[in-house]
Amino acid sequence: MPRLRRFPGWSRGALLWLCAITWIAVPQTPTIRVPARLVLVPTLVLGPDHRVLGGLQAADFRLFDRDQPRSFTLDSTAMPVSVVIAVQANPAVRDYLPFIAKVGSALDALLVGASGESAVLVYGDEVTLAKPFESGDLAATMRAVSPAGFHARAIDAGVRGLAMLRLRPGARARTLLFIGQPADDGSQYSLDDLRRDAERDNIVVHALSLPVAGKAFISDTFSLEGLSSRTDRGGFKAGVDLSRLIPVLEHGAAAATKADPFGVLTAATGGTEFHFRKQAQLEDAIAIVGVELRSAYTLSFPPSGEPGYHAVRVETTVAGATTHARAGYWLGPN
Repeated sequence: MPRLRRFPGWSRGALLWLCAITWIAVPQTPTIRVPARLVLVPTLVLGPDHRVLGGLQAADFRLFDRDQPRSFTLDSTAMPVSVVIAVQANPAVRDYLPFIAKVGSALDALLVGASGESAVLVYGDEVTLAKPFESGDLAATMRAVSPAGFHARAIDAGVRGLAMLRLRPGARARTLLFIGQPADDGSQYSLDDLRRDAERDNIVVHALSLPVAGKAFISDTFSLEGLSSRTDRGGFKAGVDLSRLIPVLEHGAAAATKADPFGVLTAATGGTEFHFRKQAQLEDAIAIVGVELRSAYTLSFPPSGEPGYHAVRVETTVAGATTHARAGYWLGPN
């Protein structure tokens, strides 16, 4: 409970009573009709040459909510990042943990950036907080991840990650990054709940997926050229050719109809899912996520209409260009 300011002649009980009647009264005021939040639609725009297009204006976009055109505000300034990294750690991924242990510096430099912040959750039989936002070293935390237990409570880790991100400032790009197998084992929460909450809270989900035993490996990895030094926090060279990203984006959209929880979450929130088997592939995927976070335009608008799921579509008037954005959002009852 927040600390109550002391006023002469007021007891703590009186202050608590005053706060209580205030909290009760506010939702009952019938004249408050303004939505409490905005829907944020981060949108990546790639030109005909598969390079990120910069310098676009609001007139270059069209936004549709349930196929109805909507007015919006455009922000082309990259927001600082708040990212929760949820790492699977059990015997099923033992062979991949040495790869994961080495990418802390890449995560810090290419994804989090100088103005960003990170937290780390580790999930197996339990979901544990390995690094809070407020302290700790990301590289050291990733090196310390070790297998424990036999379950993989990915959805529970996602729910906890969303709860942490929900407390971060709204002026930040709030991101949940999974590193693990695209499957869940033992979670108490459902994938539908996690997806709905991520869409409602404007949180983008990305995933770096490991092969699942007994299932075919999806070869949509790539090698990215044009990156600046990893010592340059948040650095990448403008105009990087992202042609290798296109199949990954298309695969992510198709995965929304399958039983792949990472594919469902990334497609719903406008993120991407990458599959990897080698160290270089993992680092390239981290770099691409960083490029996406810093190159996306943010279209925002107040939600309206009937409660329920609202499909969203973003188009650009730039000839030959393509857009990649979240699929929709959930609108609760007033």
